[in-house]
Amino acid sequence: MDMKKKMKTCDDAPVNCGASEAGSYSGLGRRDLIKAGGLTSALLLSGKIPIMAGPFMKTDFPDHLIPADKKLAVDWVASLTQRGKPEVFTGAELTYIGMPIGGIGCGQLYLGGDGRLWLWDIFKSNYAREKHEMKMSAMTMCGHYTDPVAFGEEYNSQNGAEVQQGFAIRVKSGEETLIRSLDKNGFPGVTFRGEYPVGRVNYEDADFPVAVTLEAFSPFIPLNAKDSALPVTIMHYTVTNTSDRTLKVDLGGWLQNAVCPYTKDPMLGKRANQLEQGAGCTSILSTIGGSEEITKEHGYGSSALTVLDGEGIRVNGAPSISNADNAQQFFNALDKAIDEPVFQPLDKLLVGGLSASVELEAGESKVITYLVSWYFPLHQKGGRRGDQKFTSRHYRPWFKSAGDVAEYVAEKRESLIDGTLLWNKTWYDSSLPYWLLDRSMISLDCTATQTFHWFEDGRPWAWEGVDCCQGTCTHVFHYAQAMGRIFPELERRLREMVDYGIAFKEDSGGIGYRGESSQFAADDGQAGTILRVYREHQMSADNEFLNRLWPRVKQSIEYLMVKDPDEDGLMTGAQPHTLDASWTGEIAWLSSMYLGALAAGEAMALEVGDDAFAAKCRRILDQGYNTMVSELFDGEYFIHKPSGGAGEVDGDDADEIEGVVDDLNTNIGCHIDQVLGQSWMHQVGLGRIIPKKETISALESLWKYNFAPDAGGYALKNREIEPAFRWYAMEGEAGLLMTTWPKGGAKDAIPGDKLRSVENPDVWTGPGGYFNECMNGFEYQVAGHMIAEGAPDSPLVEKGLAVMKAVHERYGAAKRNPYNEIECSDHYARSMASYGIFLTACGFTYHGPKGEIGFAPKINPENFKAPFTAAEGWGTFSQTIDEAGLLAEFQVKWGTLQLQTIRLNPVGIDIKKVAVTCKGKPEDATVRTMQGHAVVQLKSPVQILEGQALRVVLIP
Repeated sequence: MDMKKKMKTCDDAPVNCGASEAGSYSGLGRRDLIKAGGLTSALLLSGKIPIMAGPFMKTDFPDHLIPADKKLAVDWVASLTQRGKPEVFTGAELTYIGMPIGGIGCGQLYLGGDGRLWLWDIFKSNYAREKHEMKMSAMTMCGHYTDPVAFGEEYNSQNGAEVQQGFAIRVKSGEETLIRSLDKNGFPGVTFRGEYPVGRVNYEDADFPVAVTLEAFSPFIPLNAKDSALPVTIMHYTVTNTSDRTLKVDLGGWLQNAVCPYTKDPMLGKRANQLEQGAGCTSILSTIGGSEEITKEHGYGSSALTVLDGEGIRVNGAPSISNADNAQQFFNALDKAIDEPVFQPLDKLLVGGLSASVELEAGESKVITYLVSWYFPLHQKGGRRGDQKFTSRHYRPWFKSAGDVAEYVAEKRESLIDGTLLWNKTWYDSSLPYWLLDRSMISLDCTATQTFHWFEDGRPWAWEGVDCCQGTCTHVFHYAQAMGRIFPELERRLREMVDYGIAFKEDSGGIGYRGESSQFAADDGQAGTILRVYREHQMSADNEFLNRLWPRVKQSIEYLMVKDPDEDGLMTGAQPHTLDASWTGEIAWLSSMYLGALAAGEAMALEVGDDAFAAKCRRILDQGYNTMVSELFDGEYFIHKPSGGAGEVDGDDADEIEGVVDDLNTNIGCHIDQVLGQSWMHQVGLGRIIPKKETISALESLWKYNFAPDAGGYALKNREIEPAFRWYAMEGEAGLLMTTWPKGGAKDAIPGDKLRSVENPDVWTGPGGYFNECMNGFEYQVAGHMIAEGAPDSPLVEKGLAVMKAVHERYGAAKRNPYNEIECSDHYARSMASYGIFLTACGFTYHGPKGEIGFAPKINPENFKAPFTAAEGWGTFSQTIDEAGLLAEFQVKWGTLQLQTIRLNPVGIDIKKVAVTCKGKPEDATVRTMQGHAVVQLKSPVQILEGQALRVVLIP
């Protein structure tokens, strides 16, 4: 899409807006769309893409470029809370699909919409940002949002080797033989359903006697980080005989030996393929041999294509196939295969293949499971600002080859495959809308891309996004809620090994915000890290983690207290933060995070017995609760009072930006993060640090002034801000903007800046452009906060869901990859804030060491069901509410759950009695009402094991 495309100016003609179109139509009426033709208009008129909002007239924009009345379509609003149907993609919608399909920290490998694998970026750790020269069209700015990469296109000049790989099926019945490739060429009607971490592809044709369903994934089991970080992709095929006769079926696959993929010098060695029979599996193992120099090459290691043993499955293999892309010749080669190793010079192609043969009676189904595994553990040396040391990948000591990986999966197939599919079933066994469940989990896929790495010494490490901004940045990652709830071990490692390890400054208590790559703290990241310590403590089974870290955590809180010398709860002076600058004065956003850190500090201090420090935190908190309102609330929302002085650009980016304007600020603007600290309180079950009335007013103001049905159009028109902004919402796409100035002040935000042209420049000019952008992670935290503050099924809950769904629809498959959320590069970690929306929709609270859990659903609480994760287990929570009271049940699907206190919301029912049964036996319990919630206290802790349930009945 042309980023310079101008938007039509609103006049007296009605304008419709939609959040999920393939292009811009915010300035076009329905009749204009008919004339325009193309995919957008065809989908819109078919009803595939609903109109979200409008029509708008010039009179809807009297004082502000964003309409106060969003005019959301009735059907679209209804879809926010309806269970709906799973999104299934087909045809042109498959073009951009790339679901990350490898293990945590194992590189980046995509599952395409028709079941083929692509973007083979598994051979090394990336270590150098692409040479983008600050161009908007580059991957690490917004290029893959404006110009998404289609299957088969170049992702990036540095990333993604071309690897020959695929699957095909052959069916024999008597003398008749039919062969199809398992892709859109063989099955033009192929469909894709993405349920991260599982991608489901259906191959079915009325003229073909066998239907095939693929479930593709890497093992993904919450709370089990090791088995979710395996360098393997599982291709789990179910083949069904849809005819009325017995059939012989061969399902075959091939894989190129791409070890050292960019090495072509035949003098260095040879690639080798060997058919191997392992424990419970048969593999084509691909290796490389030669001089010592070959061991230092990019992608040294091994890969394997494997079939797992199964009843009635016969496996045939060929170490070398000359024309695998021709399905007929592929099967002919397998029929004549000789079981001998094959060697090829490095400048020659080497492809091996396997086939799994089964016999199917009419109507019978059988499962055939393939593995694509790899072992490329080396992080090749490369240049990068900062002095971080890249070590080998985490899996280096676990295995010796890709064959070892395959045998490990074969040995543990029941726990790995069944465990992954059990989680997938548990996640979607819910009353929540499918779209919400999809989008809450998708952002976690960044851990299976080149954004995220896990080193041999146990340390996790990440860019902010693929190849962009190093050091598991505190001011980005503190927004992310997903990993702390799904893989809390990894977050605890980050807190101990990085934030309070190599990044901790013992003289000041500051936390280097990019690990060892940055020597100064970002105030928002510092506060967010303190809050994350409390979250990680809550997701632990005992107090050991907190006890180990407390002395340094206390010192890190004191670091922030220094910036509040009068202890009124408001920080002052220079305050570095995530918008790549250091602002001055009293800033509602950053002081709210400071208050949130104090609240977490008080809670942790009380648990470790440091009552004096807890009292100090409480004293400042009580002051801040009042001064936030008296000093920074303007009657509608919270503002920033700059004190003057030059701002400072983030040191990581300063050498790339010339002429950046000093003294950035939001002054009297409406800023997206103004009550972020209170949003964090709902994530960790703490109380109020900002009064509820003013908090809700601030959130309502964000809806009124910042939520734009045409966010891209707004950004083009608002020319009082920095000349260049990045496109994360195109014209006609809805979103919550970073900052708007409904009461003036925009020209003061970037002092001395000039008005820009109508067209957005091609080159980014500095962080002031952030104000005009939509960035997913920020939007998600506001959406979750709206839901948390709203009563069940209230208008505020609806607004939070609308903000989230606007993002979801911006990533519609018709126009870009739904599984790649972008902010200053691909698979951006801040987007993991989406999981926080799921948590607030559930009203979920948890404290593992205390044995406390709570649910207060915000969507259809009368008949609610959703998954949960705890310190040592996960499962399903369900509740029903009627005139007889509230019936709730906790079913443990994996691991164990220890409970003693249960908090539920009976939604206005006056509860008098409680009955609790665990494992079918009654438990002694009492109930009391606290702030409208029912608090059930068990006399003794109970442990619920896998397959068991605890039931609570609240009786009026």
